[in-house]
Amino acid sequence: MTGTLEKASAAAPWSITAKALRFALSLATSMVVVRLLPAYDYGVLAIVRTAIAFVAALVGAGMGNALIRYLPERRAAGREAAGLLRFCGGAQAAGWILFVLIAWLLRDRVDALYGSPLGTPLLAGAAFLSGNLLFTMAANGLTATFRTRRLAVLQGISSLAVLLLSYAALRAGWGVVGVLGAASLPYLLLGVWELPRLFRSFPGESAPGEHARILRFALPLALIEVLNLITWRQSETLLLGHYRTPVEAGIFDIAYRLPQILLEFVPETIWPLVLAAFVEVYTRDRRKVSAMIRHYFRLLFFLVTPITLFGALYGDILIQTLYGAERAASGPYARIFFAIFHLSFFGTPFSMALYLIEKTWVNLVLSAVFAVVNLGLDFILIPRYGLIGAVPPVAIAVAISPILRAWAVRRFHGSIPIPWRFLGRCYLASAPILLLYPMRAWAGSAAGFVTLALVSAVLFFVAVRVVRLVGPEEQALLERSRLPGKDVWRRWFY
Repeated sequence: MTGTLEKASAAAPWSITAKALRFALSLATSMVVVRLLPAYDYGVLAIVRTAIAFVAALVGAGMGNALIRYLPERRAAGREAAGLLRFCGGAQAAGWILFVLIAWLLRDRVDALYGSPLGTPLLAGAAFLSGNLLFTMAANGLTATFRTRRLAVLQGISSLAVLLLSYAALRAGWGVVGVLGAASLPYLLLGVWELPRLFRSFPGESAPGEHARILRFALPLALIEVLNLITWRQSETLLLGHYRTPVEAGIFDIAYRLPQILLEFVPETIWPLVLAAFVEVYTRDRRKVSAMIRHYFRLLFFLVTPITLFGALYGDILIQTLYGAERAASGPYARIFFAIFHLSFFGTPFSMALYLIEKTWVNLVLSAVFAVVNLGLDFILIPRYGLIGAVPPVAIAVAISPILRAWAVRRFHGSIPIPWRFLGRCYLASAPILLLYPMRAWAGSAAGFVTLALVSAVLFFVAVRVVRLVGPEEQALLERSRLPGKDVWRRWFY
């Protein structure tokens, strides 16, 4: 396990650096788009982007996760295969062609369904999806082989290009379609550049029998991703656009999307690396699942707990700081979603455990349950209550997910205890942020809000030392890692 830990920890700084740069540029892009698009047009964009997310999940066919799952396994077994990349890419290309054709045939019906001209933007979004598919495939290949330094450079270039092209497209008056094109073109060019290099670095072919194994793993994941989009993404945007107006859909999209971006920043960055590292460890010793999941719990909550509390307290001010006072209607909902999304992290490690032991079908069944609950309540509450009715379905589906995932892991693997004492210390270390709540009125300006965020971060890291949040187990992992500056962190924490 030590060698894999060192390899993953060496890759992590580059992955986190790339994600941090991408996060900052994506946030800047969202500010440009929200501020320069009228409220109605932004609502149209929100509806189209949400629909395209479902298309992307189906077109992707779970092949991105298949690369992350099986490339490390081949490396651990001393085998590498360009055939795996070729098979995954071919499956996605076929799905993309099919959905572009469907979007073209149904564009008039989409306009009629929403009473708005959404058919053409939806067709454009489906066509532009090709760039994102190509780049995602290259990114997954680089992540699975821990080549995160190169990925960091590519992601930085693409994110900067998206920001500049989005601004240029909106200033040129190209509206929603221009934003969609700007979000795709850089990824298309970089994907075309990078994929041939990946193919050349993986000699050999995968056997036909392996294709069946890949499909058995990947296709349920594609369905899981679609179901998760219902539960974990702003699928309510589609129903609000239909039953209410694109303006309300846009309000909900902003309130939902911002907490998600902030809370998932680091977890999304480390998840592929953690999964790739865990797969290598699991391939060598299947008895280590419980230890790996316990470490993942600790890492997740150390990262997300202070962000959750800060967002629940000041999310409305953050909305106005980033997007302007005219978007203030999204603020109260954003604060609620910060708290709701925190609950999901109790289930994330159990979900990974099910992937490790190849019980993908269990995650599929659970995702179907969550989606049915979420969507059923959406159809009951949104037509009658609008924006307010869109919140309880998300909260209920998110709240039951950790309970059912923990039950499933216990049923198919055995009990994996949640490190409650460590989680309690995470909340205790985050609690000093509450002391700054009287500063809300002073934090109305951008400078005041940034100061508030920095002071909150300082208080958290001081409290981490005071409550001894990082214990001997974490110290041992830090010692074995290759994280830059680990000596500085060790002196501070211990």
